[in-house]
Amino acid sequence: MSLPGGLPPSLRAPAQSGKVRMKKLPKRSQNEKYRLKYLRLRKAAKATVFENAAICDEIARLEEKFLKAKEERRSSPTDLASMMKVPSTLWATAVLEYMPA
Repeated sequence: MSLPGGLPPSLRAPAQSGKVRMKKLPKRSQNEKYRLKYLRLRKAAKATVFENAAICDEIARLEEKFLKAKEERRSSPTDLASMMKVPSTLWATAVLEYMPA
């Protein structure tokens, strides 16, 4: 059975003004709280900078490796072709034996 006005006034929660009141911390502990937050953020930023530097170094190393492989790939066929034009060398005949047709 429900009452026309809802709950009786004795069981209702006290009305709030809409603002949530936070417990007032003493000045010293509030400063300590923000100091710890600052130190955590500083540590995270430092770790991110080091991680970023490591990633940049790895990318530079891989780019150098790819450029070297690309250069070798471009020069190899022309070098082999020019060396194979002279059949009198032992090297050219040995390469011809091992190259797939």
